[in-house]
Amino acid sequence: MPWGILAPDTVVSQRRQQNLGLAAAVRHFNDRAVPGIGGMWFPMPILWSVLAVSIAEELGVPALPVGNAVEARVMLEAIDGPQDRRVRGARKMQGLKDNSFNNLKRRGTYVVQPIRMAMVQPLVALGFVQGSRYGAFRIHGAGRELLELDAMKEPRRLLGAWAHGRQPHGLREVLTALSPVGTVPAAVRKLILARLLEGTDPGSVRRRNLARLGRGPTSAQLEHETALPGVASDHWSDLRAGAAFMDLRDAALTVLDRLEQHLLQLRDNNQPVRLSASEAVEVASGRLTQLRALGPAKGELIDHGHEASSRSFTAEIRNLSDARLIQKLAERDATVICWRGDSIMLGAAAGELRGSADTEDENRPPQDDAFAPQLFRLHNLHCLVTELSGQVNPGIRDAGSEAA
Repeated sequence: MPWGILAPDTVVSQRRQQNLGLAAAVRHFNDRAVPGIGGMWFPMPILWSVLAVSIAEELGVPALPVGNAVEARVMLEAIDGPQDRRVRGARKMQGLKDNSFNNLKRRGTYVVQPIRMAMVQPLVALGFVQGSRYGAFRIHGAGRELLELDAMKEPRRLLGAWAHGRQPHGLREVLTALSPVGTVPAAVRKLILARLLEGTDPGSVRRRNLARLGRGPTSAQLEHETALPGVASDHWSDLRAGAAFMDLRDAALTVLDRLEQHLLQLRDNNQPVRLSASEAVEVASGRLTQLRALGPAKGELIDHGHEASSRSFTAEIRNLSDARLIQKLAERDATVICWRGDSIMLGAAAGELRGSADTEDENRPPQDDAFAPQLFRLHNLHCLVTELSGQVNPGIRDAGSEAA
């Protein structure tokens, strides 16, 4: 890798933080749509984390570095295979010779955003661990059940020995079985599926009702006030509110995108890279008109979601003047477009490759039009349930993604 260039494994783009101060609203609507699954769309990471937390308890250390080490170790066995969006660390760990636990648990050895980051919510919500932070996790009821399954006993024994500094016979075979592209044992799939869908708590009920649909809801279906059969009316209202909020947020981002492109052009032409509020309104007038047009109908749906920050955002779009709205959007952003003094200017992340305004999108499977793209967890749940039912995960059918 050329000096001075950081690969995606080693740096998190500021563009990812272009959330307009609405990250809490994004989490709220995603969790109302499909509760408790975080960014999980395939089940193998559950196994890695339960093993890691169990080993951390044995060692008497925080679970976070152990989780990183276990994930990195299974990835080392997979990075030389075909590209696959479930595999991370191909660039970061290229040429790595020391695969010991002590090396892989060190900060900076593995990727900046390991898959375990998306597992905090599902591990707790599905009863595999207790705790609010990964580093403080302790094995809970479902985690103990998982570790007692025959399929998990040898992985636990051999990874435990590895964590104690040994390289036990049979470790390579266990790591292959735990590969991100591997097949989860049937008994393990059955347990995870039961925890996902068979509970009586509100989250399980919502997940189960969505899973029974098989496909959907689509964006078009969410335009209708009447819920799909089997989906409760309050859940349907939350789904519609979430999709409406994401649409409105994305429309606001297109306003900022138009300003960014104009300011970058000014920079390329060696002109002053700033706009007054009135100039910015003129530059982004078309995008502003589109945003305003969405405000009334989308805002009414969003209000039904009973989430404070999204309602404040909607009120700004409905009520502020064009100039004040432009200023407010720039203040909300402050990474790509910012408001300084009395001008619209480029932020530190301007010109970077586009990431996502969402917070749970890392290595997400490709979208399927049968599921409303505004609420990515809908498709993630479908991918997860499909694999847990013993079928091919739909998220891997397009031959993978760019290596991480």
